[in-house]
Amino acid sequence: MPKKKGYDWSDIANPPELDSHSSVKHEIICDYLQRYIAVFTKNPTIDRFRINIIDGFAGGGRYRSPFNSEILPGSPILILRAMQLAEAEINAAGRKKTFVLDATYYFVEIDGGAIEHLKFALTEAALGGNEKIHVLPEDFLKALPKICDDVKRNSRKPRNIFILDQYGYKDVPPQVLRQLFKTFPSGTEVILTFSTDSLINYMSDTPAYVTALKKLNLDGILKHPDLQNAIEVKHCRLLIEQLLYAEIQSQCGASFLTPFFIVSQKSNRAYWLIHLSSHPTARNEMLLTHWQSQNAFEHHGGEGLNMMLGYNPTFEAIANQQTFDFIFDDDAERRVVNALLEDIPEFLSASEVFTVQDLVFKTCNKSPATLAQYKEALFKLQQAKVIQVLTPHGKMRRTAPAIQFEDNLLVTNQLFFHL
Repeated sequence: MPKKKGYDWSDIANPPELDSHSSVKHEIICDYLQRYIAVFTKNPTIDRFRINIIDGFAGGGRYRSPFNSEILPGSPILILRAMQLAEAEINAAGRKKTFVLDATYYFVEIDGGAIEHLKFALTEAALGGNEKIHVLPEDFLKALPKICDDVKRNSRKPRNIFILDQYGYKDVPPQVLRQLFKTFPSGTEVILTFSTDSLINYMSDTPAYVTALKKLNLDGILKHPDLQNAIEVKHCRLLIEQLLYAEIQSQCGASFLTPFFIVSQKSNRAYWLIHLSSHPTARNEMLLTHWQSQNAFEHHGGEGLNMMLGYNPTFEAIANQQTFDFIFDDDAERRVVNALLEDIPEFLSASEVFTVQDLVFKTCNKSPATLAQYKEALFKLQQAKVIQVLTPHGKMRRTAPAIQFEDNLLVTNQLFFHL
């Protein structure tokens, strides 16, 4: 990234120091990529899997540790290693034919110093010279049409993962995301960094700020009756985040959106790591990545059908974590399922037949619950005679794992479930 946006790549012998929130992002992204490959290649007859990885703000590929002189890999190197590991793990499972992960990489970076760092990092990691690795020294939005054309030439139905780690909130307008999902309606996912604090801290109705929001199609949030002046803004932070979340979700064109809330220890600014996709499996796998990490995550909201996810590194060493509404700790799963037991009956209408898919698709963007947790709660509600979970043929489901999207949910006369 350019120096003015936080990282100085001017000295190739002295890469910038890695911020703690960036380390968390790298961990989540790499874990998700490996999980993604494992899930979408679990059929043992698949011997080749083609995918495009686009790192739109790649940086220089090398950082200094904040704790010592160790050189740490940046996102391009970590992505390449994660994909190599995913391929190796599949082949280690003993398939009859050798599995090939046919991945094409696009690393986009506008800063010249970062590009020199990145080329050096690729060579240093013995990853240079690969014709599948494209290093593009330009602005992401300018490079995007050429990348899309290249992707379309190479595949009729491509699988793409866009990793867009913008520094603030202006570099990837929602309309660009919508165009991506329109161009590639299936098989495309986006992992987007969005600096909520950069937008919220300076929120005002000045012409310059309104113009900036209009470019992002986000000026509508200023019109909310509770946000009439800057003083009110400071007291309505959660409301602003909820309005912002709703705006991004409505404009981005993706069916599923999972926000992961991170606070930078260095800048004390909050970021969303947002996962956008058109497939429920992808959403569920990203959420499983959050659950697996269990590293002081939080969200402002309840455990059930109203979530905002988060990570704050300043609380990692604090034993008492009750300051958060919800944390992915050892007790989190029980609390989520219990919350669903209360929230689901309120969501379902006794006069309307919902399928499991209706319930999950209409509520999952605001819930930290995984699909397995939804199923567990539904089965417990059935055992308590609050609802019935019926197959399309009218038979009652006998176990939670057997519940399917096409199953019908019928509310009984018992409207309240007491824990």
